[in-house]
Amino acid sequence: MTTISSSDNVSTKPAGTLPFPDLARVSELNGTVFTEAAKFNAHISNTLQNLGKEWSEFVGARLREDVQLVRTIHDCRSLQDLQQAYAQFWQTAFTQYGDEAQRIMRITQGAVDDAAHTARELRETMTAADRAA
Repeated sequence: MTTISSSDNVSTKPAGTLPFPDLARVSELNGTVFTEAAKFNAHISNTLQNLGKEWSEFVGARLREDVQLVRTIHDCRSLQDLQQAYAQFWQTAFTQYGDEAQRIMRITQGAVDDAAHTARELRETMTAADRAA
C-alpha cells in the first residue's frame, strides 16, 4: 500500500478553496460599467427622439402634399392638367422620400459611430484600470 507524504502535496491550500476577490476592484469596475451604460442609454434615447421627430416632420410634410394634390386636381380643367398634377406629385414624392431616407441614414450612422466610439473608450478605460490594478 502506497502512502502519500505531505511533501507530495503541490499546494498548501486546502482543496476546494477559492481566492477571495478584491471587492473594492469589482465595485469600481461595476460602477464604471454602469456609468458608461447609463451614458449609452441616454445617447440612444436622444437618437430615437431625433428619429421620431424627423419622421413625424416628414409624414406631416407628405400629408400636406397629399392635401395639395387634391386641391390641384380640383382645379384641373383638362386631362393634360391632371397628368401634370400627378407627374409633379410623384416627382416631388420620390425626391422627398429619397431625401428623407438619406437624413434617417445620417442620423442612424451617427448613432452607430458614437456607440462604437463609446465602446472603444469603455474598453480602453477597463484595460487601463486592469493594468493599474
